[in-house]
Amino acid sequence: MLTRNIKLVFSTNALILSSSVVTSLLSAWSLGPGGRGDLMIVLMWPGIFALIAEVGLPTAYRFWTAKEPERISALFSNAVLITLVLGLGMLALAWFAIPILIGHRSPEVVLLAQIYAVVVPVTLFTDLVRGILEGARRFHWVAAIRLILFGVQGISYVALWFTDRLTISSATYTMIASLAISAMLALIAILLELKPRWEPSFSDLRVTLRYGVRDYPGVLTEFVNWRLDLMMLVGMASSAAVGLYAVAVRLSDITTLLASSVGDAVMPEVAASKKRDESTKIVAKSLRLTLCAHLILLVPLWIAAPYILQIAYGDNFVPVTNVLRLLMLASVIWSSGAILISGLNGLGHPGLSTTARLSAAVVMVIALLAWLPRWGILGAAWASITGYSVMTVVALFWFLRQQKMSLWECLRPRSTDVPQVLKPGNVRDEIYRFTGRTKPRTPDVLVSSVE
Repeated sequence: MLTRNIKLVFSTNALILSSSVVTSLLSAWSLGPGGRGDLMIVLMWPGIFALIAEVGLPTAYRFWTAKEPERISALFSNAVLITLVLGLGMLALAWFAIPILIGHRSPEVVLLAQIYAVVVPVTLFTDLVRGILEGARRFHWVAAIRLILFGVQGISYVALWFTDRLTISSATYTMIASLAISAMLALIAILLELKPRWEPSFSDLRVTLRYGVRDYPGVLTEFVNWRLDLMMLVGMASSAAVGLYAVAVRLSDITTLLASSVGDAVMPEVAASKKRDESTKIVAKSLRLTLCAHLILLVPLWIAAPYILQIAYGDNFVPVTNVLRLLMLASVIWSSGAILISGLNGLGHPGLSTTARLSAAVVMVIALLAWLPRWGILGAAWASITGYSVMTVVALFWFLRQQKMSLWECLRPRSTDVPQVLKPGNVRDEIYRFTGRTKPRTPDVLVSSVE
């Protein structure tokens, strides 16, 4: 089950990442470094407000759906009410706070950032429903929800680029439309697949909140750790610097593909497991698999970094080469920590995973305040490496201590670690199985966009 789910999530993430790089190229070609930075500024803060409104509940929904499937009706009913109360309330707060948070920008950028805040309740509802579907291990529906989101974005970006209409404004409205369509599919998916009844439950809300609140600081700090550099750049740096750094971040995300795929599948699988030893083995094997795959990817990407930037984005983006290399290394470190945090959450220790992420956030804030004014975007990259290292070390410490394992026992390579996921044909076959088609003579071309 775990291998099959990883294959499906990996296939979906691979398609999404490939198309997001293409979309990143289109926006960079059309808008340049400055316009690319303005678009990043518009899109960043509404997503953060949505994350704040979630109160850690998507993780709690994954855990309790996997642990006790009989709660599904109550979880879904509560999700609707939470969206109406927290989602709309956070939308109002975002509207007034965003102009202050993004610094001195043009009136168009400020207005578009406020308009984009409409996605806050939409994103909240989608993430809660996705939590239920992932906990129930309905990863084919989760894949469909994500693919339609990025598919609409990608197709729209391509059409806008060919008609010379890809602007900051048109890109923003495209994102709003794609998120709305994704939310509608999420609603259809849960109604068809799990058939929840309308049963709001205050007791179930308390149970999920108890789990979510323990994980909530960790969720926020994990995002802060992953995007604090961009958040501070948005408020302090020029649009051109933000645009250059955003391109480096997008390309470095290639190295997190496997970790995000494994992490999404590991958490509910560990939570559903009845045997402690089996859960421990799942997490340890996933960590070893992730480390090996990333080390193999890192070397060629490190060497090819300047050529990728020059050929794909143009000479204006080549100066960000060293930043890209550092961010790729940071992504490898972050990926290891992400697997361990997913394992701790699945084992029922959200508080311990939170300590790892909080520790990293404190270190990153100090590093960014010290290095960002002095070294600019290069200092931001070094701060990311430092913070992710702290997160991974602390998470590894808690995992080894809770599971009573030695470091060598956890990391020692084994012949059984060779993943079935990456064998030739398996990823392709999983995509075809998911879409419900027999193998065509030529592969389909699926288009998706940036997250």
